[in-house]
Amino acid sequence: MEVRKLDQREYDRRLRAVIVGTEGLHAHVQDVGDQMATIGWGYTLNRSNNVEIWTRAGLELSPQQLAVLEQVDRAPRNEKTRIGLRFDKALTEAESDMLFRASLAEYEGPARRAGLPLSDERVAMVSVTYNRGVGALRAHPVVEALQDGDRAETWFQLRYNCWGSRPDMEGGLRKRRFAESEIFGLFDDPTKVSVEEASRVYATFRTHRAEIERVERSFGVTVEGIEARPNRIAQANRDYPDIIAEYGAVRTISESLAPARQVLLDHLRARYPQHLPEFSEDRFNAGDIDLDRFPARDRQQVREEPGALRSEGGDRFPDVTKKEQHMGEDAFHALFEAAARGDEASVRSATLALMQSPMGEAFLQQGDRLIAHQSAELHASLDQPAAQGASVADARG
Repeated sequence: MEVRKLDQREYDRRLRAVIVGTEGLHAHVQDVGDQMATIGWGYTLNRSNNVEIWTRAGLELSPQQLAVLEQVDRAPRNEKTRIGLRFDKALTEAESDMLFRASLAEYEGPARRAGLPLSDERVAMVSVTYNRGVGALRAHPVVEALQDGDRAETWFQLRYNCWGSRPDMEGGLRKRRFAESEIFGLFDDPTKVSVEEASRVYATFRTHRAEIERVERSFGVTVEGIEARPNRIAQANRDYPDIIAEYGAVRTISESLAPARQVLLDHLRARYPQHLPEFSEDRFNAGDIDLDRFPARDRQQVREEPGALRSEGGDRFPDVTKKEQHMGEDAFHALFEAAARGDEASVRSATLALMQSPMGEAFLQQGDRLIAHQSAELHASLDQPAAQGASVADARG
């Protein structure tokens, strides 16, 4: 995964724009509907280190205000909101900025541990963490996908699996996740999508299609164009003007997949012209294209890799027709793709198909001949010193 790196100044500017654009300013502490005490740019008093953060921010507090923060820090979790709502300081926008910067370090943790440099991708991850809390992401699949460098899976997790667990707040959180996943991006560069990246995006879509369909039908626009009421994608594009100005409009799932759809279908149509009906947009959208049956990986690239089937110094399988060689290579490519995905069932199926193909049988026969040849050479080399020793002994005798 290649990220869109930013310098410190630009990163700070974009992160603030996203947080400000999604959180809004709360000059006075209030319960915004989540049963927490919130002030400033979404800062919650429901924590145990308020005094440390407010001191680091350099904000002036009266003895009474400091005492409330100390009480909140000491209070059990179920009492923090009640005590925090007694905090009576009003914050200006500048003071809210100071508090935001002082509290930011802890929300950077998951992105930093995943090795994300300053980038748009990190902006998206920190925004989610700021909204959900560090604890909610500590063992979340989005962090695992990020650590694996799996952009498509990280994008899926951000868009569809990071909203939370409060049904009464789900709509607003879905709207924000739509925007944050757009900031993160489904592709390294949507204008330069390779066949390999398109295949990975399609595989992710195919794996999660049922959940994608369910969420889009309820909150967005399905891949078939069915629009939810209300449509949270449209709301995000309406309610986050600064984010849209910076990153572009939030796209529907069909629009998001468009670069992968175009690249993959064009490649498969060119590679398998005899199977054109298999490679329609409708079949792509339905997740019905089987990349085990129709490997999308370019054959020449696979041949250049170690261990690939290749023809060196002429035709290595003279008894196998070109068509049978291509069928065997397709089976090998399917095996390669399945192994790369860790799909054990597909590995077994592809291995069996390869072994039963004329190419596979010829390959095994060639292996048997190679083993026999090496065994004969080994025996000859072992016998040769003994024979030389006997000749010397005879000469001496």
